Amino acid sequence: MAGNLKNLKFKDVDATVLNMQYPPSVLSRVLIRWELEPTAQSLRNIRFYVDRGESPEEMQQLMAMSEGVRSGQALEFVDYTANLIDFHKVYYYRVRAVEFSGTTAVQTFTSNPTTWDGDLDLVGLYVVEEHLFFHRWVAGVPTMIFKRRRDGQYCPECWDEIMKRVTKSNCSTCLGTGKLGGFYPPYEAWMNFEPDPKVVQVAEWGQRQVNQTDVQFTNYPLLTDGDLIVELKNNRYYKVSNVRYPEKNRTLLLQIARVDSVNPTDVEYQLPVPDDRRKALIAELVCREKEREF
Repeated sequence: MAGNLKNLKFKDVDATVLNMQYPPSVLSRVLIRWELEPTAQSLRNIRFYVDRGESPEEMQQLMAMSEGVRSGQALEFVDYTANLIDFHKVYYYRVRAVEFSGTTAVQTFTSNPTTWDGDLDLVGLYVVEEHLFFHRWVAGVPTMIFKRRRDGQYCPECWDEIMKRVTKSNCSTCLGTGKLGGFYPPYEAWMNFEPDPKVVQVAEWGQRQVNQTDVQFTNYPLLTDGDLIVELKNNRYYKVSNVRYPEKNRTLLLQIARVDSVNPTDVEYQLPVPDDRRKALIAELVCREKEREF
């Protein structure tokens, strides 16, 4: 009987790169496998679908998953459409279990997003949890992370098909990224900003103040160059220039990113930040600052 599944949970979702897209005649392959928690309920009417995206906040179902994977089949799927030539491109995968009554979907159970970076052991999980506590309750500040779009339609306003680059950096259609929309919806996070170094460069036209700093972040979501970070309290925008990834057993633990301050006159400041979430997160920060630590 459809509609009786209440406790269907994913035990594990794993993504593994089987081979890269090289030479050009060879398709890339990413294997996605998943397991379910033990359940006594019937899975006869369940179909599984795999979603993929460059941001955990925006994913789309893979086109090859139109029929889904039946519960009686092997719980795995191979993605042949991932672009793995760009080393800075990271895909997030998630699995949806959809219960059907005839042809109508009545319930959906969704896994957490995952990448092919691997799973942390107990020590690694402890390190991440301690830093999450440190950033949220001790030294971090609320931010919004806007992941830069690398897939999708090229900008119709400024993309040069011959030169394969943008023709203007202040395009309001792609926000200087070359991709329509520019960035994915924001992801809320708490980060620790290092003190800004006071650096002045002497150029031919005079002095130029360089405003760079480092931020320390946990392991999710993965930061890459070109991503945008908004420090909510003072409404400062930063662009990620490079990231260092401390690892344990080749599995990501933390992220230390070098970020450049965005000039308020630059087009990135047109990115809207949800006012309700900004106010709520700043209120949490103010309450924490008023608490006695000793």
